[in-house]
Amino acid sequence: MILAILLLMSVVLLSVWGVQNLSAYLSLFTLCYFAASFVFRPKRRTIDFVGLGLLYYSALSIAIAFGL
Repeated sequence: MILAILLLMSVVLLSVWGVQNLSAYLSLFTLCYFAASFVFRPKRRTIDFVGLGLLYYSALSIAIAFGL
């Protein structure tokens, strides 16, 4: 529930500020996911595939945005 609220607030704030860059949204989603994961510390049996995927695609989109 908290993660959904964080993601909704981030989308609303970025849209109010007029941000149209997809990498900014993806990076903020990744930050919200890891913050919620750090606060609540869910029990995991395997690797956090969602977190790894978000981190990978966030880094990839930032690298493309900066032309690296």
